[in-house]
Amino acid sequence: MICPSCGREIPDDVDICPYCTANVKSRIKIVKFYILAVILIIVGASYATLAYTSSEVPVVKICDLGIGDNYKFVHVRGEVADYPHVYESEYGVSELRITISDGTDELTIKIYRDLIGKMVEENKVPGIGDVVDAQGIFTYTTQKSLTINEAKNFRILSRGSFREMKVNEIASGNPWKFREGDRVWITGNITGVREYSFGYIARIDDSIDVVIPRSYSSLKIVDFRDMGSGVVKIYGVLKFYRSKEPTSSYQEVNLSAIMQNPEKYNGTNVNIRWAEVVEKNESGSTIKIDVNGTTIQVYVGYGVDYYDIGDHVEVAGKFINYYGTWEIKVTRKTDFVSEPKWELVMHPSYALISEKNYEHGNLKLFELRNITGIVADYRKTGNGISITLWNTNGTYNIYVENIDSVNGKIDYGSKIVVKGMVTMYRGSYEIKVRAFTSDIVEVIS
Repeated sequence: MICPSCGREIPDDVDICPYCTANVKSRIKIVKFYILAVILIIVGASYATLAYTSSEVPVVKICDLGIGDNYKFVHVRGEVADYPHVYESEYGVSELRITISDGTDELTIKIYRDLIGKMVEENKVPGIGDVVDAQGIFTYTTQKSLTINEAKNFRILSRGSFREMKVNEIASGNPWKFREGDRVWITGNITGVREYSFGYIARIDDSIDVVIPRSYSSLKIVDFRDMGSGVVKIYGVLKFYRSKEPTSSYQEVNLSAIMQNPEKYNGTNVNIRWAEVVEKNESGSTIKIDVNGTTIQVYVGYGVDYYDIGDHVEVAGKFINYYGTWEIKVTRKTDFVSEPKWELVMHPSYALISEKNYEHGNLKLFELRNITGIVADYRKTGNGISITLWNTNGTYNIYVENIDSVNGKIDYGSKIVVKGMVTMYRGSYEIKVRAFTSDIVEVIS
């Protein structure tokens, strides 16, 4: 036989190899040893994997993550700092991005096509202010990001609570009592919808705007036809919107501090963020504004007609003494008097409180109406169209927000059916055919 240790031929009846002294009877064959080694490796690897996946990966601060952590599996928690964004192709939504902050830094969470549908199905698409928990592969190029590969690795820990606010309370109430990021819910009627690159702005009761991120529409979380068919309850966070912002040459100041020491600020370009118009002098081209009991005159030139008593405005202009009276002069190109406002950024949830049907009959504010008549006049306005409609009950003003809502070609004398919502324009009722809802204009003949 052959010695399994040295490989030399030895007698069959010996127990010990005469050449290498190996025990040839009780020695484990090398093949069996290899098999045992492979089994041990597999068991060890399986145990290590199980230990890794079943153990809690510690939560890290976002500020502590850097280039040295590239492609590591990490665990973070934070608050959603902005509404989710989507990237779309001809095949649908290909990527969902969510920005979170843990108070130390921000990080972008990326979720790709295969998981997005599951995230929507499991109600895991968050809104601003939600607290989330995420585990995934970290990368750091121009910004910090985390890629989620399994739905179980992303959780919404807290959605927070919302308090009720009235639409007119936000639209015309004292703006100083609101804070950006306050979580509120409102009820009202969607009286108009406008589309932008970032999403949609829905007008509620012709009073305040609700920003509806494109992600909620693209992921079919919101349905405008459903939302626009009745009184709707919408959840969201308050956001301060400024149509214009002052340049760095303006100093943001407290009006009370200015009036207590006016000589110090004489000739300074100042910015008053919030004020209420309390007087209006058309002949003098001035308005008087009030901030918590302190008032000042603002010269606005030919624009005085744009402001009404009770409006809340932001002012940027030069603080001067005009013939013994301290005022803010708004005359340069960078000066302005604008009307900043509070708007609501929608959370991915809403509820239809009461449904409405398109009915015939007398016009009533915010009701849905079905009117048939003859086109007496029409004019295109941007992407919409204004129509004067006549029937045996009288004349109606029709405003179509988007020409895509018209089926057929409108002409003088055309007979049409109009389905829309009753709104108020310049003190008179009109029927508004709202975009993206079930409102429509149908040309019959």
